[in-house]
Amino acid sequence: MAKFHYSTREIAGVSVFDLKGEPAFETVQDVSWKIQKSIRRHRLQRIILNFQRSGTLDAIGLRRILTVCLRPKQSVIYGASEDIVQCIGETYLPSKVDICNDEKSVAESFGSFLFDKSVDKKIPARETLRPQDSIGYQFEQRRSHRMHVAIPLEITLMPFQGQKITTRAIATNISEGGLFAEYLDLETAYTINALDSVEGVPVEMYVFPSANFPDEYHLKGMIRRKELRKEQLGLGIEFVDG
Repeated sequence: MAKFHYSTREIAGVSVFDLKGEPAFETVQDVSWKIQKSIRRHRLQRIILNFQRSGTLDAIGLRRILTVCLRPKQSVIYGASEDIVQCIGETYLPSKVDICNDEKSVAESFGSFLFDKSVDKKIPARETLRPQDSIGYQFEQRRSHRMHVAIPLEITLMPFQGQKITTRAIATNISEGGLFAEYLDLETAYTINALDSVEGVPVEMYVFPSANFPDEYHLKGMIRRKELRKEQLGLGIEFVDG
C-alpha cells in the first residue's frame, strides 16, 4: 500500500479530506499537521474525514488524526472500518464529531450546510409542463418549510451497458426540473466516472425518509450531465414524469 497521505475535495461547501495509504507514525504526524494547517488557513468550519482508503491506524495514530476535528464547528468521520470505529469508541470524541456509515447519516448530520444553492447546479423545468403538473414541483415543494436541506437517495441507472447499476448519493441541489446529486463514496464515484458516457441514461431514484425529509419518494429521471472536480463526482438529473 502507498505511503499515508490525503487528498481534498468539496461537496456543497463542506471540505472532504480523503485519507489514503498505509499509516506510519511519522506520516500520520505529517498528515495531521498539514490538515490542521489547511483548516486554519481556510477557516474551515465543517469537514468530513474519509477513511475509505486508509490502512489500519493504531490508537495513538487515530488520536493524532482526530485532533484535526477540534477546530471546526462540525466534523464527520465517514468510511471507517469496524476496527477504527471500535477504537474511536474507546477514545474521547467531542460532541461536535459524528461517526457516519452511510450517506443518510451524513446528510442528517450536516443538514442545510450540505446544500448547494448555486444556480448552475439547478435543472430548469421543461416549458411543456405546468409547474403543478410536474413531479419535480411536487417533490421540491415537499421539503420541510422550503428549507435548503441535503437529501440522501438511491440512484439506479436503468439499465446501462446491459446491467443495472445502483448507487447511493446525496442530492445537494433541488429544483422543479431536477436535482444535482453528489457522491461521497470514492469507490462508487470511480465506477460511475469510468463509464464511457452517462448523459441521456434513464435512472430511477428512491428517496429515503430521513430527519430532513420525512417522505418516501420514487422518481424517474434522465442524466443531463456529469461533473467531476478533482475526485468529487456529481450528476445533474432531470425529472421525467411517468
